[in-house]
Amino acid sequence: MGLEGSRRRADYRRYRDLMATRPELFHRPGDGVAILLDEADIAAASRVVERRNRAKGLPPASASVGVLAEDAYILALRDAVRFPDGSLGTHNRVVYVNNAGGVAVLPLFEGRIVLLRVFRHAIGRFLLEIPRGSVEVGDGLEETVLREVAEETGGRASGAIHLGRTFCDTSLSNARLDYFLAELSGVGEPQLSEGIFDIVQVTPARFVGMVAEGGVEDAHAINAFYMARLKGLLP
Repeated sequence: MGLEGSRRRADYRRYRDLMATRPELFHRPGDGVAILLDEADIAAASRVVERRNRAKGLPPASASVGVLAEDAYILALRDAVRFPDGSLGTHNRVVYVNNAGGVAVLPLFEGRIVLLRVFRHAIGRFLLEIPRGSVEVGDGLEETVLREVAEETGGRASGAIHLGRTFCDTSLSNARLDYFLAELSGVGEPQLSEGIFDIVQVTPARFVGMVAEGGVEDAHAINAFYMARLKGLLP
C-alpha cells in the first residue's frame, strides 16, 4: 500500500450498514475476542491503536475501523475488539462474500501425482500446486472437484474421495478447504487463462523428496498428500 493508501480511512458508514444488514458477521461467542459494536467503545479502541501506531510512524488512518475493501469476492474489515484480558485493539479480517468454502484436489494419473505450475499474484512467483477453487452457490463439493479438475488439468475424474478439511489462514480470513483425492482418466494442456503454465507429474516418492528439498511449498498439496497417506490411499 502506497503512502496515500495508508492515509485513507476505513469506510465506517458502510461498516455500520453491515452491522444492520449482516449481523452474523459480527457475532462472536462470549468467551472469545469480542467485536465492539458500541460507537464509544469503537472510538476508545481506535485511540489505543492510534497511539501505538503513531510510535511506529503510522498515520491515524491506520487505526480507523470500518470497511477496507469490498468487491464481488471479498470483504476486508478492520474491527475494534476487546481481548479476554480486557485490553482494546483492532483486528483486520477478510470475509469471502458468497462462500468461504473451497476444495483442493490431489489428482492421480497412472500412479503419479499431477501438479500445476502456477503464477501467484499475491507472492509474485511460481508455485507447484494442486487444483483448487471456490464452491459456487448451488454447487456441492464433489461437483466442484470435478469442475476444477477439468478446468485446471484438462482431465476427467469419475469420482473423488474426501480426505478432510482445514481452515487456510485463521489469522486473517474465514476461508476453509475440503481436500479430495481424484483418479484421472487423462491429463490435458496447461490452462494459461488460469495462470497455469505447466503440468508436472511425479511419483509419490518424488513428491516427498520435493517437499523435503523445498520444491513443493504449496500447503494445500502437502496437506492433501499426507491426509491421503493417513487414510492408506498413497504409499
